[in-house]
Amino acid sequence: MVIPVSVQAQFVSIRLELPAGIHFNAQMLDPMEGGTWENSKAKIWVGIESQENLTLLLDLEYPEGEILPAPEAYFLNDGTNDFEKALKLIQGSHELLMNSTALLIQNLDPRPTHIQAWLGLPVLNGITIKLEYP
Repeated sequence: MVIPVSVQAQFVSIRLELPAGIHFNAQMLDPMEGGTWENSKAKIWVGIESQENLTLLLDLEYPEGEILPAPEAYFLNDGTNDFEKALKLIQGSHELLMNSTALLIQNLDPRPTHIQAWLGLPVLNGITIKLEYP
């Protein structure tokens, strides 16, 4: 006996909250229509919010083997969501500051309630991202 089954896919939004005032919010963003949005190769932008200007240690590893086009990851920490200005990350370890100004949150003017940065990641099976913070 054969029973027909209908299957549907659904995008999942992930929000991960960790101690020390760090929040992660994964968002699926579409490339801007009609633009040359080069950084749209990173399909998932993960918003990172902190209550202080922390240093993050990021270890980025892609699966073994040749992948064409080469996967690209990005980091944006200028307080905006202008992904065109994001820093391209290569495979390996990176030391990243939550805000590009090397100031404590109490010394920023105007003083924000939190600092936000963005991590742009390719949709890729086998990618490994390790993120550490103090």
